[in-house]
Amino acid sequence: MMSKGEQTRARVLQTTLDLMERQGFHNTGLQQIIKESGTPKGSLYFHFPEGKDQIAALALAQGAAIIQGLIEQAFAASRSPRQAMDMVVKGLTVRLVESDFCKGCPVATVALEIGDQHPLVKQACEAAYSHWLTVIANGLKAFGMSAAKARKEATLLLSGLEGALILAKVQRDTAPLKQVADAMMERLSE
Repeated sequence: MMSKGEQTRARVLQTTLDLMERQGFHNTGLQQIIKESGTPKGSLYFHFPEGKDQIAALALAQGAAIIQGLIEQAFAASRSPRQAMDMVVKGLTVRLVESDFCKGCPVATVALEIGDQHPLVKQACEAAYSHWLTVIANGLKAFGMSAAKARKEATLLLSGLEGALILAKVQRDTAPLKQVADAMMERLSE
């Protein structure tokens, strides 16, 4: 069981992740995090002395871990790269639809707007993408693909998924994910 402090910290991070995924980093303010998480202002600064950037970076790491788990689970449960990526796409589709097209990638919204002024947040975005690429590449290598080819394919697959998630959110339609999934499946079958 989590202590009261751990519960407060977890609630703040989850609230921050939800807000940033819906509205981005710059549109998510500390006052909104405090209000929506039900956390006293003093507790926020006690648990996160470095302020908003620290909260955002930790929240992004938490969101990145969810997607990384989805990818790892898909490769572990699959008999082929094609099946693994199909599972990843299905998981992302469910996440998108269940959130009424608000939750695609927990990192993309922030990654697209963040600059060098927020190094902790930028590092969290970079780490998320780096880890996802590594997990996909390792999954592809486990199915016999060379390391060099696996890295190239991982970059292409992740880029395709990210682009499809953006289009799906904007269009409020899962068709882009299905189309990218079909193209990935064809490519992985070659």
